[in-house]
Amino acid sequence: KITMRILVVDDEPIDLELEAGLIRQCAPQAEVLAFSSGPEALAWLGENEAEVVFLDQRMPDCSGVTLARRMKQLWPRLNIIFATAHADCYAQAMQLRASGYLLKPLQAEAVLEELENLRYPVMQTGLFVRAFGTFEVFFNGEPVMFRYLKTKELFAYLIDRRGALVSRDELITVLWGGETERSSYYKQVQKDLTDTLSRLDCRDVLVKQRGVLGLACAKLRCDYFAWLRGDPAGLSAFHGEYMRQYDWAEPTQVNLRRDGGYTEDVLD
Repeated sequence: KITMRILVVDDEPIDLELEAGLIRQCAPQAEVLAFSSGPEALAWLGENEAEVVFLDQRMPDCSGVTLARRMKQLWPRLNIIFATAHADCYAQAMQLRASGYLLKPLQAEAVLEELENLRYPVMQTGLFVRAFGTFEVFFNGEPVMFRYLKTKELFAYLIDRRGALVSRDELITVLWGGETERSSYYKQVQKDLTDTLSRLDCRDVLVKQRGVLGLACAKLRCDYFAWLRGDPAGLSAFHGEYMRQYDWAEPTQVNLRRDGGYTEDVLD
């Protein structure tokens, strides 16, 4: 699902291509549109809405400051992030209440920082799972409420399994230490997960076959999955903790720390 629309405006074709590509890597769920002409981008905004614009400061057909002012007249809550090779126009940019000011060549870390600290935050739409830190599930930016705590833990374990189909017996072992009398409770928990996802119109995220459960990971936004793909947003989201409320998640956390170059000294 697209979470926001980002425009990139730069009259230099090479810069435009590199910047648009980098921004797509940093915001894989966003729709990124590239414009080599300021007036062309302004005309597009006259008929369409966007949340963020990365804007070159100096262009031959229209200065970045003038263009930003006109864009803000159309969309007052538009996040303007200046991307320029010149550091002498910072004061003008801030007078326009710009969201950010980056110097070329753009770096992924700097782009991510700007997108994570927009002047006018963009609500994340659809289903999003946060595995790093404390596990949580969000829909349209709000925490998803399950009927049972074990439902949330069941979902967390399926996330940890990364789409692998998990048997009923394995899930009972993980959730209740293998207590066979928990079978009826497991049915309630599974039904709660199915009902909750159906209520959110996200039932296709869950893969159900006889005696097993899994997830369609490609239909789900998750910081852990983004980390596994090597997406900059996922890499920057991991700070050494993973599903910290669940003991069974410790092996994955150890692997993440190792692969991410974390040590106890760094974390402390």
